[in-house]
Amino acid sequence: MTRIAIGIDIGGSSVKLGAVDERGSVLVRKRVPITQEIAFQDFVSTIAAAVEDLKPQLPAFSAIGIGVPGTPDPVTGMLLGRCPAIPSLVEASLLGPFSQRFGVPAIVRNDAICATYGEMRHGAGRGLNRFVLFTLGTGIGGSVVIDRKVIDGPNGLPPQLGCMSMDPARTDIADPVPGMLENLASARALVNRYRQLQPHNPAANAEIVVDRARSGEAMALQAVDEVTRWLAQAIGIMSNMLNLEAAIIGGGLSAAGSFLTDRIARHVRDFVLLKPGRPPAIVTAEHGNNAGLIGAGTLALDAVPVAA
Repeated sequence: MTRIAIGIDIGGSSVKLGAVDERGSVLVRKRVPITQEIAFQDFVSTIAAAVEDLKPQLPAFSAIGIGVPGTPDPVTGMLLGRCPAIPSLVEASLLGPFSQRFGVPAIVRNDAICATYGEMRHGAGRGLNRFVLFTLGTGIGGSVVIDRKVIDGPNGLPPQLGCMSMDPARTDIADPVPGMLENLASARALVNRYRQLQPHNPAANAEIVVDRARSGEAMALQAVDEVTRWLAQAIGIMSNMLNLEAAIIGGGLSAAGSFLTDRIARHVRDFVLLKPGRPPAIVTAEHGNNAGLIGAGTLALDAVPVAA
């Protein structure tokens, strides 16, 4: 019988959750809106109730995986440091409340680590040994896979891909790291750059900027080109160090598909030592915004021994 886990992917304005089987398929899913100010106990109650709503549609599940926008200790589940997306999550661990409520083992991991694991096991990284995954949204997250292992640091500390300093002379975007990638190439950065180029006709979000670029608007095309070149520079630096096979582009901005990845691929050749190396393939995450949900569930299943 195929085992099932509940995957929970916590974002700043909503939580995605669903049942994930051993093939990485999402059997049922649900999205729950939340506010940044939600209290810890209210958060637990709200998400536990959403899991209960899924139970009638499922056979029994054997684990729960939770992806959080912060740095959780993999043993205790306690967040180390701040959690700006939902500050109350630093008050206690999510492990106990969910494991005790549903009587199954639970794990808590960083959301970018979950997304990378999901794409490695069941997505665009399933045939790759060495790759980086970028999650492009309001910020930039992600992780690196070397020899089929998702790389993190002490106590589960995820790589801070968005904090790479690409242009340290940029005093206008010097916080917290001068000229860092997140302030140059995230969805938020794309909107901000377009607003600078087109102040009299701004766009409310990155999707609108991309749509205008697709239609041929010059300022939107310039903004997209600048963002993709910054991403290509970051990918080139990492590829020169690690000889990566690919860079997988996930997060909300990945919805632009080949319109985005083709431009990154054209630019990346300017930043990669081609001999004896090779330019990494630039591909879109197969599971898009579901990668974190799938990865959280898959990590939970892989952590639970199969019953004899």
